[in-house]
Amino acid sequence: MMQRKQKKRNKIKGFSLIELLVTVAMMGILLALSLPNFQDTIEGTRSDSQAKLLITTLNLARSEAIRRGTEVSICPSDDSVDCDAGTWTDGWIVFVDVNEDADGDGGSIDGGDIVIRVFDSLGGDNALVGSVDLFQYNARGFSETGGTQTLTLTPSSGNTDNARCVEIGPSGRPRRIEGASC
Repeated sequence: MMQRKQKKRNKIKGFSLIELLVTVAMMGILLALSLPNFQDTIEGTRSDSQAKLLITTLNLARSEAIRRGTEVSICPSDDSVDCDAGTWTDGWIVFVDVNEDADGDGGSIDGGDIVIRVFDSLGGDNALVGSVDLFQYNARGFSETGGTQTLTLTPSSGNTDNARCVEIGPSGRPRRIEGASC
């Protein structure tokens, strides 16, 4: 009879309350230590994604200029209808400026102009600042804006390691620059 009780006790397995509490506490400590690094990774990934969207926009405008055989422009917009100088964070518009009167300010897009695509705001808390309020590509795909222009993405945290720049040279080809060097 005694043997049966010992066998029955040995078969009961599981965790004690103390073992469970120690495991949960250790997981909490590990999570608390890794969370700040994870936030930095998320911020860097968001900046990369947004920089790639800007490069895609510039490549779209460049290819449309070549395909259509005319100038194509990109300007900031806060209402998705017309250009608004200095509001790159709120969105931008890619369009064909038929009468070539665009300057990046309000009234740049008029009746005869052809809107190719409208891009909404970036989302997140990153700020986007452009060195000019209007980028233009000519029919050969070269920049008509003159010189080297830059779009700078700055995270709201101010962490320069997660900042991204998109630079457009006279050839019209965009390139991405990462971190404090932009």
